[in-house]
Amino acid sequence: MQNIEQTISCRDVPISALCDVKLWNHFSPLTALYMPFGFLLLLFRLLLIGAYGVIFPLFPVSRRKRIYRIFIRMLGIRVRCNMTSQEVGQHTAGCVVASTHVSIFDHIPGLAMPHATLMIDKSDSPLGKFVGYILFKGSDSNYWLVRNQRQLVQCFRQWNKSPEQHALYITPEATINNGKALFRFRPEFMIRGQPVVPLALKVKLPFGLSPSPMMSPGYVRFLTILMMPYIHFEVTYLDKLHYSKEQAPQEFADTVQQAIADYLEIPATRWTKDDKYSYREQLKQS
Repeated sequence: MQNIEQTISCRDVPISALCDVKLWNHFSPLTALYMPFGFLLLLFRLLLIGAYGVIFPLFPVSRRKRIYRIFIRMLGIRVRCNMTSQEVGQHTAGCVVASTHVSIFDHIPGLAMPHATLMIDKSDSPLGKFVGYILFKGSDSNYWLVRNQRQLVQCFRQWNKSPEQHALYITPEATINNGKALFRFRPEFMIRGQPVVPLALKVKLPFGLSPSPMMSPGYVRFLTILMMPYIHFEVTYLDKLHYSKEQAPQEFADTVQQAIADYLEIPATRWTKDDKYSYREQLKQS
């Protein structure tokens, strides 16, 4: 392991500090005893998601956000926020919300918030597309389908006409960290004229389950997390930051990253998504 890290070159912290290799940090006898109940809970929650997908069109649009919050509580997902829903709406309207990325479930608490708009490029699987459709439509949230630069420019141009209607949630790390440090933030979506709200996000799972197993496919992470008795998110919105054209874009992105790192009391590293996947490939070959 040490040789692998040295081949990439060590910076402020080793790349392994941001990468969980195993699905379980530890697997105890209690975990093994729980697993049969977890499988039953998984089946129930999958049925619940499917049922919600059938019935949510019956709900008035004005009430879908509130009903969505009840729905995710039924899935075992609890979201603790430092602001009320109304305060979040006032604080984030017309802003880019730059969030840490700790789990494939990170979009679920975001969709519970007012004005929530997410950017979508592609989905990894039919299951992801199905669940994503239910979550977006069932929460009365918006998404931008962006596959190229032209579509991106069109979305921002449309947003500028009525900025208060959207709060654009992004994950500037462009990959999932493990809660122990932050990958370097990319500046592309934070320098387009809108204020930036840093969002410090934490997730707590039981039984030593890692929310970011580096070697596990997305559907394995999704199903395993759904087996857990609870999924707790702590969502903290920080003060707005404003980009100045006198700043270099990366300098501003580093400022946003540091604000979140300071709150979470973890390192803000200069490792990137590319470094992570280079490290993963070397692990596979070792």
